[in-house]
Amino acid sequence: MTQSYDAIIIGAGVMGASIAFHLTERGLKPAILERKVVASGATGHSSGLVRMHYDFAAESKLTFISYTNYFANWRARVGGECGFIKTGFIQIAKREHEDRMRGNVKNQQGIGINTSIISAGDVKKLVPDFEVDQFDFAAYEPDSGYADATLTTNSFLDSAKRNGATLIQNCEVTAIHTSSGRISGLSTTQGEFSAPIIINAAGAWAAQVAKLAEVDIPLETWTHDVAFLHRPPTLGKIPAVIDDTINCYFRPEGTSLILAAGEDESMRKEPPDAEDQTPTPNFMNNLIDAMVKRIPKIEESGLHSIHVGRDGLTPDQRAIYGAAGPEGFYLACGLSGTGFKTSPAAGASMVELILDGKSKTVDIHPFRFERFAEGALIKGEFEYGNIWK
Repeated sequence: MTQSYDAIIIGAGVMGASIAFHLTERGLKPAILERKVVASGATGHSSGLVRMHYDFAAESKLTFISYTNYFANWRARVGGECGFIKTGFIQIAKREHEDRMRGNVKNQQGIGINTSIISAGDVKKLVPDFEVDQFDFAAYEPDSGYADATLTTNSFLDSAKRNGATLIQNCEVTAIHTSSGRISGLSTTQGEFSAPIIINAAGAWAAQVAKLAEVDIPLETWTHDVAFLHRPPTLGKIPAVIDDTINCYFRPEGTSLILAAGEDESMRKEPPDAEDQTPTPNFMNNLIDAMVKRIPKIEESGLHSIHVGRDGLTPDQRAIYGAAGPEGFYLACGLSGTGFKTSPAAGASMVELILDGKSKTVDIHPFRFERFAEGALIKGEFEYGNIWK
């Protein structure tokens, strides 16, 4: 028997969960189909940063609205928990990018973000354990921090289910059906489903899912290694940091660990469901060599664990939001490792696009699928270059 829904979302990561939440707020009853279990893909391996510094204003808007309207007020807005912890956030840019950083901070201040340029000396006052001789200035967001991506996803889904959504796990999509040029439904390992709207939020599997609708998206699998280090006993408080001078980022993980990862050496084009969870050979050596330049006390640390996550990476390392292929088929994928912090506002904007024909929360037109064919790849107003090297 065919099961019918108002819409079907493929993928129960944080983006699919956000879209489901916002669809139910508009009165629709969607199904969320997940090939494994909730947050088993990129979301479950997310570093969970909640920061607003980007070199593209539309991304800063998505993160600002996600922070102010959701993360900072989660229980009242969504219900449940997201695990947000305010640590402050510091963006350290290379000296040759100082003018670009100032331009980005000015744009962000115009959006309403609480951010400013501070000197290396100010950074040292904030974090006495930092070495600061590799840079002169940084961008500082006192309100930012990190959250728990799995908690966030489950909160979105719990609220969506209370409002009529259906979650079906261990349900892999095997075919997508159309009629007269528009979406009509799909086949899965758990039977047939019909719906006039299908949203591809399948993360690292999104290119494979899109091909079922005869849509080719320029997406490659990106594999990212993340380490959890024991916090050195003499280390004081640290904020969340993206440090382009040493090509890595890090943040506290509770009170006893530090989450850290590099911005380079990530593997590409592995199968999205590859079983190998082994980090790249030089990952730990290169990460520690970089981290001690900023936090010398890392030498007192030790490795707790490593996890390996995968996401879909686009040519401009920016998300794809919008319609593609048959009428009623939409993409919310290619998040390129930066989707978590934008997911609340991006989900709201996607639902507006689907139901109203235009997004209002944030204009997501720049993220349209057609930009690749148009040669209109996204570039920041004051760009730093690709995040992932």
